[in-house]
Amino acid sequence: MEILKKQKKILTAFGLFLAFMFACTLISRAVYASKLPQVSVDTPRRMAIGHNVDAEGIVHQGREYAVNVLSGLRVRTVYAHVGDRVTTDTLLFEIDMEDLEEQVREKELAVKKLQLQIADQEKNRALQEEKEELENIRAQEDYEKTEEEEQTKIDRAELEKKIRERDLRELENNPVQVTSEEERKAAQEKYEAWAKEAERLKNVMENAKKDWEAAQGKVKELEAGVVTGASKAAGDTDSDGADSVSASESVSSAGKTSDEKAGDVSSQGAGGGAGAAASLADDAALRTAKDAEAEAKKKYDEAKAAYDAYMKTPVAKPDYSAEDAARAAWEKEKRSLEDAANAAALEENDARAAKEKAMESAGRNLEDTETEKASDSSLEINRLELSALQTELSAYRKVLEAQGQVFPEADGIVTRIQVNPGERVPDGAAVVYADLSSPMQFTVSLTKEQKKYVNQGDLAKLSLGGGKGEEYQVDYIAENEANPELYEARILLKEGVGTIGESGKFEVEAQSETFSCCIPLAALHEDANHRKFVYVVSERSGILGKELAAEAVYVKVLDQNDSYVAIEEGVIDSETELILNSTEAIEDRDVVRYKE
Repeated sequence: MEILKKQKKILTAFGLFLAFMFACTLISRAVYASKLPQVSVDTPRRMAIGHNVDAEGIVHQGREYAVNVLSGLRVRTVYAHVGDRVTTDTLLFEIDMEDLEEQVREKELAVKKLQLQIADQEKNRALQEEKEELENIRAQEDYEKTEEEEQTKIDRAELEKKIRERDLRELENNPVQVTSEEERKAAQEKYEAWAKEAERLKNVMENAKKDWEAAQGKVKELEAGVVTGASKAAGDTDSDGADSVSASESVSSAGKTSDEKAGDVSSQGAGGGAGAAASLADDAALRTAKDAEAEAKKKYDEAKAAYDAYMKTPVAKPDYSAEDAARAAWEKEKRSLEDAANAAALEENDARAAKEKAMESAGRNLEDTETEKASDSSLEINRLELSALQTELSAYRKVLEAQGQVFPEADGIVTRIQVNPGERVPDGAAVVYADLSSPMQFTVSLTKEQKKYVNQGDLAKLSLGGGKGEEYQVDYIAENEANPELYEARILLKEGVGTIGESGKFEVEAQSETFSCCIPLAALHEDANHRKFVYVVSERSGILGKELAAEAVYVKVLDQNDSYVAIEEGVIDSETELILNSTEAIEDRDVVRYKE
């Protein structure tokens, strides 16, 4: 029991501790939150940015007239003043008549001098023109004469060239006919082949003859040996000569065969002896030699017959010396005619070159006479000066006729006077006056920023002299010449509206295009580097859980007016909460809370 009571006390104490800690947390959060900056927020919206242009301007005259008088005249009296209303009968100022008459006399004298100078110049120019015309005619005649003479030389040279070329063509059209190299080569080869064959047949015949003569010598030699052998054999036989063999028989036996010789030997018996055997051998050799001689003679006769038959159809040796000589003479004559034709062509070219050179010289002489002479504008200048003096004199005379009095051409108000009594009239307008019959115009100056929203043709509200405003169209707008930082806009007023110098208020309401992301101007900030940024509300984890923080986001401004700013979409969308203001100054990543 005591243990349970003890545990119950512990749990009760722990619960009281937790409750105390929770109460402390709530108190801490309340204290922490009470010290945080309170912020008011807004979200981007889709809208157009409106622009109002307000400026002060002044009414000017619609049209001005200038009273111009000859400069240099002395002014005697000025009657008009700036701001005076004048009519066509209002005398503005008077010119000193004595000074005017003196200037008229000087102008008349100057006119007379110029007229005399011009007369002399016109006469001298006419004489010079006649002289130049004569020189031109003579140069033209010389040019034509030179052209005729040089052309005659060319014609002669051209005729000579044609004659030479004609002779050359006639010679070339009748060339000496010669045997071609192919034919000459074929004929030479034919002759050489015939001669070579004749030489071969001759050698064959001569060799056959030598062989035949050699065979004849051999026969003679053997016949002489047979006779000698027969004589010796007759001395060795018996004295009565019964068994002896006559020389004629020995010779006749020489033509027998070896078998016959053997028979003869055997038939003679042993008594013939060695002498009979020798006789038989000589006979056999003699018969062989005679056979060889007959064969050699046959070959010789055949070779001689072939040679004689071949020589009956001889081939003449080619000889082209005559036609070569004729061809050489023709070639020589052709070269001579070619040289003559070339020489004639050169002569023609020389003649043409000589003509070109002569014509160039004559042409230059002619061009010199036709070339524009040195410019002399003195006569024309004097004529212009005379015309100007006469015009000026006429203007002086008109002032003289008007007795030096100057009046305006229409009714108006004098806005500027440039003349003073006793002084001479300057260049430019002597008196300027505004035309009251033409509509007035309202002029206003705009800055570059205001010019962005005002263009020619736009409608503007114009209030003159504190009266009720009326709508007018902007008729003209351009950069101010005196100050490039400003622009000048003009409005042509209705007839009868406004007076010169009257003030007015100029108002234009311009609407931009519709932007998807527009925020209040109060949400836009700028850092030290002139970069634009806004504070957005974001959540983060803190010591007391989730809390709100201000986060700086840099943006690009597209357009803005006094209340809203159009920024480029991207980081910020229509759901982003933008901080408009806070109870305290905040910086990036500061913890904030919504304003209660």
